[in-house]
Amino acid sequence: MKNISVKKYENRESLINDLNDEIIQSLNNGVSENNKASMLLSGGTTPGPLYEKLSKETLDWDKVWFAPTDERWVAPDHDDSNEKLIRNMLLQNNASSANYVGLKSSPDNPRDGQPKTENKLATFPAPIDVVLIGMGTDGHMASLFPGVHDTIVAMDEGNANRCAPIVRGNGEVDRISMTLNCILNSKQVILFFYGDEKLKVFEKASLGKTDELPVSYLLNQDKVPVTLYWAE
Repeated sequence: MKNISVKKYENRESLINDLNDEIIQSLNNGVSENNKASMLLSGGTTPGPLYEKLSKETLDWDKVWFAPTDERWVAPDHDDSNEKLIRNMLLQNNASSANYVGLKSSPDNPRDGQPKTENKLATFPAPIDVVLIGMGTDGHMASLFPGVHDTIVAMDEGNANRCAPIVRGNGEVDRISMTLNCILNSKQVILFFYGDEKLKVFEKASLGKTDELPVSYLLNQDKVPVTLYWAE
């Protein structure tokens, strides 16, 4: 496997503690070197306890910028919004002074909204100090799902945009996602998930790039180191 480190833990508490320390060190390094640091955040329920722990750490939080790796095209206060989760779990306690760039913009759909979101992201500090990203059992990462034309566009090496609309149809909520190039324009990527089923998907995706498993494009590149944090 290219550029990949694997850290396996017997319990989730130990994983959260170590991952918390690594992220704080990365953000501290960014602030020390550049007077600012940036991080992309995974959505979903898995990182919730991590975000709560991070929020209590001592850091120059006003010099830290956060954005999600992806977002559903819903209002920021909607229960399905990653922004709502991040604000409730992370942007509190000591971290309440951190900067946040949301991906949802005013237009009714992400195709029309993408230029506005792209414009918002223009000020996001790059290269990104750390990307925390999850993975689904179908091999998707962020909102880059297999079998979706928009995913192919978003993972194109020639796509210089930071974000891309993801419209799956079939009644699925529209989304916006960071592009593959945006994710790779970082100093490190941390892949974070639990369970044997996903570990098997990870091992299969590590064997080579395939559109059937979008995460394989992250695991088979030499631009940025990737560390897997995994527990049962």
